[in-house]
Amino acid sequence: MIPLYILGLLLRFGPQHGYQIKKLMEEQLEDFTQIKLPTVYYHLEKMEAAKLLTATRDKQGARPEKTVYQVSDTGVDKFRELLVQTLQIEYRPTFDIDGTFYFSDSLGSDALLNSLSKHITSLKKTLDGLEAHRKATVEHIPKDYQISADIIFEHHILHYRAELTWAEQSWNTLKEVEEHGKKQSY
Repeated sequence: MIPLYILGLLLRFGPQHGYQIKKLMEEQLEDFTQIKLPTVYYHLEKMEAAKLLTATRDKQGARPEKTVYQVSDTGVDKFRELLVQTLQIEYRPTFDIDGTFYFSDSLGSDALLNSLSKHITSLKKTLDGLEAHRKATVEHIPKDYQISADIIFEHHILHYRAELTWAEQSWNTLKEVEEHGKKQSY
């Protein structure tokens, strides 16, 4: 999905060099994507080779040369294709935390409950941050983007709430088993 984000940002904000693209990703997309700077450069090179981007070298004074990227006509077509593909993807999330429960017999109940408790705390903190960022962001962006931004925030908030509900129920179940002294391997 990184090419989708790169193409979309360049189409929305105009030609940019790699570091500017990364900064835009951090400022504009950080709530729903995590992309590392070296990954951005890797994709920029691949996208340039695929003729999705054109690149010009820019040297100003004694500063190092920068490569400025712009979306080509082929890139515009690819961007539209990627947008359509994202809505046609089969939704099948995976949850790494399920591996912990699968192998929980190797962890012990105290460690499992403590880890799950930390997960719950982290989810609550993330949810608070997302909701605060939503309030601070949505009202300050152009009206044309407010509905889309609100939809994106709501998508992530609902997922975090579902994960929090699951984590709290799981913690309660494990704690109940522990308190009743049931001999059971988690």
